[in-house]
Amino acid sequence: MSRELTIDYVPRTQFIPFHQRSQRWACLVVHRRGGKTVACVNDVGAHAIYTQKQQARYAYIAPFYRQAKDVAWNYLKFFLKPAIVRARESELRVELINGSWITLYGADNPDSLRGIYLDGVVLDEFGDSRPSLWGQVILPTLVDREGWAVFIGTPKGKNHFWKIYNRSRNEPGWFNLTLRASQSGIIKPDELAELRAQMDEDEYLQEMECSFEAAVKGTYYTDLLNTLEAKGQISEDIRYDPAHPVYVSFDLGYSDSTAAWFWQLRPDGIAMIDYMEENGKPLQFYFNMLRAKPYKYHTIYLPHDAKAYTLQTGRSTVEQFLTEEFPIEIAPKLDIQHGIDAARMLIPNVWFNSIMCATGIEALRAYRRRFDELTNSYAKAPLHDWASNGADAFRVFSVVTKASRGHKEEDPRSIQVVRNVPMTLDNLFKDNERRTGRILRV
Repeated sequence: MSRELTIDYVPRTQFIPFHQRSQRWACLVVHRRGGKTVACVNDVGAHAIYTQKQQARYAYIAPFYRQAKDVAWNYLKFFLKPAIVRARESELRVELINGSWITLYGADNPDSLRGIYLDGVVLDEFGDSRPSLWGQVILPTLVDREGWAVFIGTPKGKNHFWKIYNRSRNEPGWFNLTLRASQSGIIKPDELAELRAQMDEDEYLQEMECSFEAAVKGTYYTDLLNTLEAKGQISEDIRYDPAHPVYVSFDLGYSDSTAAWFWQLRPDGIAMIDYMEENGKPLQFYFNMLRAKPYKYHTIYLPHDAKAYTLQTGRSTVEQFLTEEFPIEIAPKLDIQHGIDAARMLIPNVWFNSIMCATGIEALRAYRRRFDELTNSYAKAPLHDWASNGADAFRVFSVVTKASRGHKEEDPRSIQVVRNVPMTLDNLFKDNERRTGRILRV
């Protein structure tokens, strides 16, 4: 016995070609308040309702889990209400009458997406997610089910979303929809005039006219990297030269990712030949990674907090690197802004391998100041997001190079290597007091 469903959604004329597409991949570049989220929620809903697949699974992924809830959850429940048999608030998941699921995820927790399968996915504001999310996490979930994907967002410079946008315009199998406010007719002309009067030109071009060329506000290094790219200093021809030793700078993540830059000092500049970033791996993984690469290491620089002890091993990260007989030094502890200034000074002298360092370069492009909603201005502190790890490792590189040094590194060989010593909470407090000079009281 069939059941008639009525979904209370009338698509805007501008999105009808999107709903009627036959391509597997799609990219929507739409101005603010253009309606892309509503269109994509209903599009994934239609696929989930009319699919012939058994136990079909679909996902809507925003850069942050909270963002997915704030942006799409209410839309999903409202428009698909006639087809929903169960809505799980704690999981941001709806089950439909035919057994299909639609789940909301945050790209800030990629592990929640590993090991699942998907028949279709919407990646919202893909430019704010880490570049590796697509190739390493999402694409494998689609392969065996021949699933589809939609990338949506507003431009924020020439980042990985820009690359997807270019693919959608030039490659077969892709659908592209670009809606600029001056052409879409969605926002009234007098409202657009008011927006233009209240926003600076770059903001207006980026947010309303979908310009990838407009300067991204609050970024630290984008302008410098654009200059390097124009001069040919970001190229796949910047390769490892066995005649020169390799230096490494780490940012060690205890609750998030660990990142490392690999570089060589050449007579005509600094060659950044490699980049690595992983999440949730033990130190042994990085020891094996360092040995697997064909490099002869001169120095491996660790951040200042690598001297802290851990409950798991009772030893500091420095001690474990020394035990593995790596040539390490500890980077000086500098103010974050001083490190950023050092990086800006050095970038013009750096040559990047565009392939091996692609993810790291995107992190540097995306690294930006935090926007303070209360003061309506950019704060001095950087925004902590997926780009922070690569940018922090690059800052370590910057403060240890000869051009920006002026600070003496601590010799790790002066640190006693301790093996198999149990670590207690009391010892952790004492170690923190020794390093910071502050007495912690509970």
